[in-house]
Amino acid sequence: MSFQLGAITLPVVAGFDLDQSYENIGGESIFRTLSGRGIKQMTYAKLRVTTSGAGWIPSGLEALDYTAQMTLKCIVPKGIGATFATRQATLPAGRRSDSGFTPFGTAIMSDGRHVSTAATLAGNVATLDAVSGAVAYQANYYPSLTVWAMRPSGSGSLTDASYRWEIVCEEV
Repeated sequence: MSFQLGAITLPVVAGFDLDQSYENIGGESIFRTLSGRGIKQMTYAKLRVTTSGAGWIPSGLEALDYTAQMTLKCIVPKGIGATFATRQATLPAGRRSDSGFTPFGTAIMSDGRHVSTAATLAGNVATLDAVSGAVAYQANYYPSLTVWAMRPSGSGSLTDASYRWEIVCEEV
């Protein structure tokens, strides 16, 4: 699996240990009426993606142009619950489709186990193969987002010849 940001594909030896987290950001508030009833107001919803890694060489992410928007190809999947009757879920258009990153399905069994199942795509709609005994289904995909990236932070250790780095990106 490869982490890609803009024109940089991270070398494997720079990212043996990769972590990625997703945080929903956006204008969201709950206002109260005179009676105390809550009214929710949302203005936008975007993602903040924090990626960190460690390896034997520096990441090389400093070479990117941080004054321009970039494409972030994520390495950690996100999931969307599928409608049980049809085993279908609508995936975002912004997702990876390169080899090794195609959408896939998960069937949730009554005992809590998760069983992998194939996903067939028709446009942005994923239809998951049926699994006997499943009580729910989830369609999984790898996001590909247009982002503004913050300059990365990094550190190294002379003792064990390793480098660590982190970069934060926000969806445009």
